[in-house]
Amino acid sequence: MDYKAIAEQVGPRVGATQEWIFHVLREGIISGRLPGGMQLKQDEISAALNVSHIPVREALRRLEAQGLVRIHANRGAAVTELTRSELLDMMEVRATLSVMMMRNSAPKLTRADFDALEDIVRQQRETSVEDIVRSEELNYKFHEILTSHAKNSMANLLLELVHANIDRYLRSNFYGTAQTREMSINEHEAIIQTCREGDFESASNLLRDHILNAKQFIPTSMK
Repeated sequence: MDYKAIAEQVGPRVGATQEWIFHVLREGIISGRLPGGMQLKQDEISAALNVSHIPVREALRRLEAQGLVRIHANRGAAVTELTRSELLDMMEVRATLSVMMMRNSAPKLTRADFDALEDIVRQQRETSVEDIVRSEELNYKFHEILTSHAKNSMANLLLELVHANIDRYLRSNFYGTAQTREMSINEHEAIIQTCREGDFESASNLLRDHILNAKQFIPTSMK
């Protein structure tokens, strides 16, 4: 596996080495370049990224905490694999947590927040369908702003975990076509509008439907 190519996509090392390695491996897993079941050998990662074993080991432990990697005694680390049932469960968890947080956050959204949300929608429309990574980043930022005033650190932690696990299976199907992108953007606009109108219950229902609509993009090969 060309870890170096993934690292080039993530960008140059900034800050702590362990943090950079974490993002390199996480991007590889979510993009599917490090597929489920693949062994992640510390020696190979260290050599490819020109780093010592210690930050690699720390990065793998963080990935394990997010459910993306499983570390076995005497067998090393491997990328986890989800079943279709587990993925559906995670989508339900994501919808429930997101709605809970938005109900607390939406009444506190400021004019600057709405401007930022609308700017994200504009950028989504301008982003090439082929730029899946950028589309995913904008989608994540949209949901982050929407729930930013909830101030629930535990819910944020859980959402980050399920987001990473869900998107590695949906990324190409959901973000990679003009039709699905248009559907997602239209749903974002509807959520913004209902929040502006102060109809937060309807906005919550729209958000839940928006998240669960992605079920149709689960790969048919998943068991």
